[in-house]
Amino acid sequence: MNNYSQPPILGCIADDFTGASDLATFLVNSGLKTLQLNSIPVDSDLALDDYDAIVIALKTRTVDPSIAVEASLKALHWLQVVGCRKFYFKYCSTFDSTSAGNIGPVIDALLDELKLKSTIVCPALPINGRTVYMGHLFVGDTPLNESPLKDHPLTPMKDSSVVRLIEAQGKGKAINIPYHCIEADEASFNQALLEAAKNYRYIVLDTLSTEHLECIGRNVEAFTLITGGSGLATNLTSEFSKYGCVPNSSNKSARQSNGPTLILSGSCSAMTQLQVAEYKQKHPALYIDPFKLLNQTQTYEQILDWALKNQSAAPLIYTTSSKEVVSKVQSEIGFEKSQVLLEGTLAKLGEDCIKRF
Repeated sequence: MNNYSQPPILGCIADDFTGASDLATFLVNSGLKTLQLNSIPVDSDLALDDYDAIVIALKTRTVDPSIAVEASLKALHWLQVVGCRKFYFKYCSTFDSTSAGNIGPVIDALLDELKLKSTIVCPALPINGRTVYMGHLFVGDTPLNESPLKDHPLTPMKDSSVVRLIEAQGKGKAINIPYHCIEADEASFNQALLEAAKNYRYIVLDTLSTEHLECIGRNVEAFTLITGGSGLATNLTSEFSKYGCVPNSSNKSARQSNGPTLILSGSCSAMTQLQVAEYKQKHPALYIDPFKLLNQTQTYEQILDWALKNQSAAPLIYTTSSKEVVSKVQSEIGFEKSQVLLEGTLAKLGEDCIKRF
């Protein structure tokens, strides 16, 4: 056990770095002092007394379920050692995980390890257009399986039903609690959650608005493990108060930095492609070409030098590409080799720029 006088309450496991960052931001905006770790620490000697929540960023979104389960359980064990009492598994708001994906297996492993029978499944993030209606996940006004996510190069989403997806991946039954139940009085909603937990392993929650997320956040006391997108952390204030923690409103103002800024983009989603295209119109941007990187016509030293020369203009360095380019890279270079090449380059770039900016 830990020796902290006031150990953190919430331990979060995120399936990628950007998702972990999103979750940590939501927690901070709720007034919770939050620490994000980008790997599982080798020990528990960190000074954690002042933190309300810990977020561990893994890299498990598209890996084999057995690898994702192993990494997630290691993260859980570390969070338990440092004293966390409630746990949060964070995945993408578009449930990036096919019927053979690892969200279900990870949830099952965490439930079994914590000796729990059920949990909520709430991927929605309405502020970004991700909603769940009658158990179906929408991207804007479009069902998930009709959105650009249907052609995702790694996790093509062919079904919008979160109930069917989680049942296909997991080892239990799912139920959907519809939006009108959430909009009813909170006592009735809370009772519906408790009744569902008696007979179902996964409770998929309709979520059409931020107000729905806030209501859900006020009614998760019965669940030691909660799962969802970052939006589920919109307002966990009342939940933390039940543990004797009073969120600090002064934490809601993120510290502003006047130093240089470097933006790195690796996502190939349709939304990220639009964001990159828009950002390039007013800021310097450099594309990392995997083929040129391999044949050394584009070198790491050239990329780093460009970043340093443009540091005052908030430059963007990106590997974001279209579906066609991604398919060509995976076909000609190989999935794992290209992944190591591009992600390794971005990671090293981030480290070196931190030292030199």
